[in-house]
Amino acid sequence: MKKDKNNREESLRDIVKGSAIYTGVSILTPMIFFGGIGLFLDKHFQKKPLFILIFIGIAFIITNILLFKKTRMLTKKMEQYSDEIKKESL
Repeated sequence: MKKDKNNREESLRDIVKGSAIYTGVSILTPMIFFGGIGLFLDKHFQKKPLFILIFIGIAFIITNILLFKKTRMLTKKMEQYSDEIKKESL
C-alpha cells in the first residue's frame, strides 16, 4: 500500500515537471522562432517594427493553442489519476 502511494506521488510529480517544462518550451520556442523571422524580414524590407509585431502576434496565438491542448490533456490525466485513487480506496 505504501509503495503504491509513493509510485502515485512520483507519477504525479513527473506529470507536473513535464507540464512545467512543456509550458516553458511552448512559450519560448514560437516567440524565438517567429520573432527571428519577423526581425529578419524587418531588416530585409526595412520596415522596422511591422513584421516583428505581426510574427510575435502569430507566436502568441500558436502559444495559446499549444497551452490549451496541453491543459486539456493534463485535465484528462488528472481525472484518470483521481479515478484510480477512488477505486483503490473502495
